[in-house]
Amino acid sequence: MIEHLPHTAIDKHWWDMQLLRSCNKMWYAQSWVLDLASPGWEALVDRDSGAIMPLTWRKKYGLRYLYQPYGLQQLGVFAPAIVDGLQEMFLDAVPQRFKYWDIYLNTAIKQVKKPDVITTTRIDQEIKLDRPAEEIRAAFGVNHRRNLKKARVAASYFVGDVLPSEFVALFERTTGARFGDTDPQHMRGMQELIAEGVKRGECSVIGIRKDAVLHAAACLIKWQGRLIWFKAASDEEGQALKAMFFLIDHAIGQYAEKEQVMDLAGSNDPNVARFNKGFGAESSVYLHLKRNTLPPPLKWFKK
Repeated sequence: MIEHLPHTAIDKHWWDMQLLRSCNKMWYAQSWVLDLASPGWEALVDRDSGAIMPLTWRKKYGLRYLYQPYGLQQLGVFAPAIVDGLQEMFLDAVPQRFKYWDIYLNTAIKQVKKPDVITTTRIDQEIKLDRPAEEIRAAFGVNHRRNLKKARVAASYFVGDVLPSEFVALFERTTGARFGDTDPQHMRGMQELIAEGVKRGECSVIGIRKDAVLHAAACLIKWQGRLIWFKAASDEEGQALKAMFFLIDHAIGQYAEKEQVMDLAGSNDPNVARFNKGFGAESSVYLHLKRNTLPPPLKWFKK
């Protein structure tokens, strides 16, 4: 039986233990991550099967709705076994007060059969790390190998202790600006997540610093055999140094045969997807889900 839990009724220790027992566990669904990214989050749980689903919500115009917190790529149902119809059963159990949904599920959920729900696909990209680094590098594209030769100079500027605040400042004026997202609330939230992750030993921020100026950086999350390329940023000098080529290759060299998967997070942007594919990354699909049962006229304005 699926049970709805308000935030105050969630046993965070129990939640995290259930997540670890899940076949599709992901860093994004840890209780501390959810606490920072979506304070007051609620949950659906099935104690018999061990399946759980976070409900990340906020309020606008007096109405509560489900949304995907900034930086949390995938959520949805997590369970020891993903069986047909499981996600639908959980979606049917979402409290009726949430009249609008705009959420992302995880790659273990292949389809959702609900007539009142609109689904579109998103791309994730991963590199298998369970083999020697040179074997992984053998799958690099010709252009990437050429750029890595040019990136050798970046090695002399490598730093492994970039401050979260410094990283977010670089991200805001580069990647954030390019993709049109410099929302101050998002930037603060990302900094809090990274800082807490560093404190817990789950995150590290590496970069390229030349003449005391940070030109490129990436936040890596290491959790349960999975290395997530969480966020990355590079200015014009970093691009000239081919810094991102170097940083990804450096991470592969450091974690090959130590972790299972390097999750590049992927993108529906063809340029980003092409860049990731050049490292031999394989694509998988996760679902973007929308549902709108708002009353008129709100229903017409919120697509």
